[in-house]
Amino acid sequence: MTQTIAAETLLSASPDAIMSDVDGEIMLICVTSGRYYGLDAVGSEIWRRLQEPIRFADLAQALKSHFRGDGSIIEREASDFVSKLADRGLVTSA
Repeated sequence: MTQTIAAETLLSASPDAIMSDVDGEIMLICVTSGRYYGLDAVGSEIWRRLQEPIRFADLAQALKSHFRGDGSIIEREASDFVSKLADRGLVTSA
């Protein structure tokens, strides 16, 4: 079960994550674990926005503007996804 990320949490891509863009979708490798991950279009969009530090509230707002759908669902799913990335050492938070 993932935790909800607080709005003021500052997030950024971990320096332990190596990224490659393959036909518009992101492939990640975690150098500490050696595991790799393929991100779909939505995950790739989130990853691109994590290349510079960003508050979760700002990330969620950008995603709500970028994608169609219920804003609360977009925010909840973004929180779940970013939490999973953090659990795998791919995202850092402050």
